[in-house]
Amino acid sequence: MLPVDAYRPANFPVCTPAPPPADPRAPGLNPVKADAGPNQFEIGVQGPDPDLAVGGSHDQQEHQRDALLALATRGFASYLTGHTPGTPRYPSDGDVSSILQGLQPNPPIGEVGREVTRAVYQSDIPNATPQEAYDHFVQNPEEVFGAGGMEIRPPAQRLEDGGRYMLETGGPPPTWLPVEIRLDADNHAITINTLDGHVLRGTQTFTFTESCNGTTLTQDASFQASTPLVGDIQELASVSGGQHNAWENAHREIYGQFNGDQGYTGIGTSAVSPDLIKGWGQMLLTIAADPGNFTDVLIDSGGELANETIDQWGGWAGDALDWAGIPGGGVVRDVTDTIGDGLSAGADKAGDFVEGVVDFVF
Repeated sequence: MLPVDAYRPANFPVCTPAPPPADPRAPGLNPVKADAGPNQFEIGVQGPDPDLAVGGSHDQQEHQRDALLALATRGFASYLTGHTPGTPRYPSDGDVSSILQGLQPNPPIGEVGREVTRAVYQSDIPNATPQEAYDHFVQNPEEVFGAGGMEIRPPAQRLEDGGRYMLETGGPPPTWLPVEIRLDADNHAITINTLDGHVLRGTQTFTFTESCNGTTLTQDASFQASTPLVGDIQELASVSGGQHNAWENAHREIYGQFNGDQGYTGIGTSAVSPDLIKGWGQMLLTIAADPGNFTDVLIDSGGELANETIDQWGGWAGDALDWAGIPGGGVVRDVTDTIGDGLSAGADKAGDFVEGVVDFVF
């Protein structure tokens, strides 16, 4: 009798690669609408998406609010000078590097599915080994992130383990997204951790694994809003929707390099990018469709800005008293923090009232 293996047809090879580290169709993950494209891109989400929950304590949220506002101001200036011909870039690359070194990681806080959203993005990369696909991301970060609408500052020819980078987007609204990169070459994995001032508290890992026709790219992300300000932003433009769209295009860029579309630019970083213009157009339509909500967002945001200003003054005054050896620095900080919170809460109520009036009028 012939061995059992002799009955197996030689022209039907068996493909049994190791399963990817996550599955967007796994129980507990709900599908999110996306363009599957030629790379079979999929998204599965668990948790408060798209209405993201806010992570951390009151003090942690205020710290992230202050850092976000500081970065947003610089990010707007950087975007404006970067897209105005003949204008020196401000802040400079050196300033950006210094800012990044002063930031701390801000991982998600809470339970996945409740305070924290989990998203699994997955796509196919035929005609590429995991090593080749991983190397493309590491060695061409400007192209990969650029397809997602993110410019790297300072410019990076390749990703470095432990490297810190500012991802600048055109919005809406323009902003800075500080991140730190961790590379695991042995497992073909790239982890991105957010830093202070990022719109999201988050961490995500891209893993390239072997498939029967090339490579599977699995991106496992956990994130949440870093400050209540994000809730105001979401009233006008979806934060998580923007993230999903960005990574859909980044996945497609990697696919294109090995499948006849090396020139794929995705969203791109141009100020006249069709995708960017579409985003601004959608935000303007949202405002026009509900002017009362827009007024509420403006008032709420103004309250947060006033809160941040009062907190800064209190911090400076308290530090000055501490430096001079005069008792009461902590009391000053606590009192001004309470006043600032009161202004923010009052603005929320005023915004709701004005929204009702505007809705009644229109």
